[in-house]
Amino acid sequence: MILVIPSIDLRHGHCLRCIEGEPGTEKLYNSYSFHPDNLAKLLRRENAKSVHITDHDSFDNDKDANTDMIDAIIRSIDIPVELLRCFDTVEEVEEQLEKGVYRVVLHSLILTDPEGVRSLIKHYTPSRIIAGVRADKDIAVMPSNKKGLTAIDYGLQAKALGITRLIYTDISWEGTLCGPDTDILRTIAIKTQMRITAAGGVSSPSHLWALQELQPFGLDSVIVGRALYENKFACQKIWRQAEARLEVPIED
Repeated sequence: MILVIPSIDLRHGHCLRCIEGEPGTEKLYNSYSFHPDNLAKLLRRENAKSVHITDHDSFDNDKDANTDMIDAIIRSIDIPVELLRCFDTVEEVEEQLEKGVYRVVLHSLILTDPEGVRSLIKHYTPSRIIAGVRADKDIAVMPSNKKGLTAIDYGLQAKALGITRLIYTDISWEGTLCGPDTDILRTIAIKTQMRITAAGGVSSPSHLWALQELQPFGLDSVIVGRALYENKFACQKIWRQAEARLEVPIED
């Protein structure tokens, strides 16, 4: 079975999304959005094997807004933390890895400092340095993509540096719950021959089963955000019912 990786989206130290709990627990679950480290603990109790963090403020040139909370999340759970943020230099990447982030997701840095990225991979191994691409009509969306590289070209460039895993998402399915395009994902996997993590669009077990069909081509994991927060999976109702009895209010 492919690995489902819960996503925590951070802005100003808070979560962008709030979990929908069972009736009567709205206040408790609303508080999780203000305490992402406690949310990470909740996801771990619900059997998460890894957590994906997106630092949205870093893409608006605010590198400090979520630093303390990222550190708190790392301390709060015993599973790998994967971090997507705007890395302008190799030194910024090294800082996060040394602080306890297990895996970093690179994008523009692959184009702006390929030799620096190659050195990172040599030192930290490809299991900790991976690539991420967000596509719009097949073009990689990032400020440093001056030549209009396709997502596949970008993946191949990352692979040439020693990167073996690519996170792929598309603007057309982000946050829509309409399901990722399995044809695109299959093509990306075949053309790049990389391990693929799909991101965005998943809203039901049927979407997971469709992605499962791509496992022979190299897709082995999926990052899920909105669907988990909105309890789109049957097992979550069981979890939320149990949590409604066991959870205590989070102290500010």
